[in-house]
Amino acid sequence: MYVGRFAPTTSGPLHLGSLLAAVASYLDARSHDGQWLLRLDDIDEPRTRSNAEKIALTTLELHGLEWDGIIGRQTDHRDQYWDAIEELRKKDLVFYCTCSRKKLRNTSTYPGYCRTRRTAPREPASIRVRVQDEEIAFTDRIQGTVKGNLSHMEGDFIVMRKESIVAYPLAVIVDDDVTGVTDVVRGADLLENTLVQIFLIQTLDLTLPRYAHIPVLNQRDGIKLSKRDQAFAIDNRVPLLNLVSALHMLGMDPSEQYQDVHALLAWATEQWNIQNVPNEVAISDFMSI
Repeated sequence: MYVGRFAPTTSGPLHLGSLLAAVASYLDARSHDGQWLLRLDDIDEPRTRSNAEKIALTTLELHGLEWDGIIGRQTDHRDQYWDAIEELRKKDLVFYCTCSRKKLRNTSTYPGYCRTRRTAPREPASIRVRVQDEEIAFTDRIQGTVKGNLSHMEGDFIVMRKESIVAYPLAVIVDDDVTGVTDVVRGADLLENTLVQIFLIQTLDLTLPRYAHIPVLNQRDGIKLSKRDQAFAIDNRVPLLNLVSALHMLGMDPSEQYQDVHALLAWATEQWNIQNVPNEVAISDFMSI
């Protein structure tokens, strides 16, 4: 059975790029008669905003994006994250890193300074995974073949930050495995990170989902819309117009006038074909703003 999901962070309200990812994952799930789960990525508590969850849920509801089952939360999976790190430790793949950002400022690939540190130091330390010099590849349903060598990219990557906050690549593969996700539809800004995730999935003997990465929505200056950069929140007063905009950017043409968001989403579900989504990494389209 197809199980998809949408996993926004709780660091701020949803913006149009968030809606684009939500609509794409929703339509792909519904067109397969599958489940569409909602998970709140709330593990990074210092960045969490108190009202972000309520605003995000209201936005989804007003746009007719109804999820299945209870709302999931990353904070419910802390034990599973540590279990995964323990499995990596048993395979002798993790080490403790005390390097500061300043020390690594001029490096794009981790230089391996702490690679032999297998016991936790007294000072705060992150936990990194030791990668191999080998190519990883996967076939994306939108972007086609994606491949890369982790040792030539980021290198040994962090799975637990110094503040004892799990890093995204480990969190997301554990979250998806725990909830039985079979298909991941999200932004193409995570294409390279997906190679890291696949390395972890294969190392931990988890089930590999199918991936589809839609184009990232950029601002007019070419910079990706981001909560961190305080991108404009979605205007919840015009949900129908927002959906029409999102569908156009996903390669659809809702030329008819629809009475409400539910009728529009029903039409879009029937017409959905992921092959029509532009296979670009980024697009700029602000026709509705």
